Amino acid sequence: MSQDDVSSRLEQSTMGGTPKVNPDEQREYLGTFKERVALCIKIKDLKNPDAIKALQTEIDKNHDYQVIINGNLDHDLISPYLKTASSNNVKFIIRTDSFYRTSDDDYGIVYANNQSINESQIDFEDKYKQVSNTDTKKEDNTDTKKEDNTENNSVLSKLKKLFK
Repeated sequence: MSQDDVSSRLEQSTMGGTPKVNPDEQREYLGTFKERVALCIKIKDLKNPDAIKALQTEIDKNHDYQVIINGNLDHDLISPYLKTASSNNVKFIIRTDSFYRTSDDDYGIVYANNQSINESQIDFEDKYKQVSNTDTKKEDNTDTKKEDNTENNSVLSKLKKLFK
């Protein structure tokens, strides 16, 4: 080990301990790395009942992961997630450090493993909203077709009555 390495390590230890790997990423994902996350829910989505269902779905898939909760939020926002974790006997951690932010686009809930899982889609909006939007569009198209068929049937029935 060179003299510069020793000096820099001593300086680092006196200024704040051991250096962290990707500290910004760890702050964003409530103390863990993105590669370990299965689901993360932004604060703006915490009141959405579909978000709780999404967490339950993820718990059903992988019971060994843990729920990480931003403890700087109101109890009303996080209590449904605490209940879901405890009722499923899933480990949960509440992070209350001041550097965990509470704006709408910050994460309030993170469901993560202690090892890398590399999920491609982890954000609640991306992972679960697309399915519900697609279903809604299909229902809308079906309803429109029904209305069109009803109109066609009524026009056809009128024409049939005329020619009888």
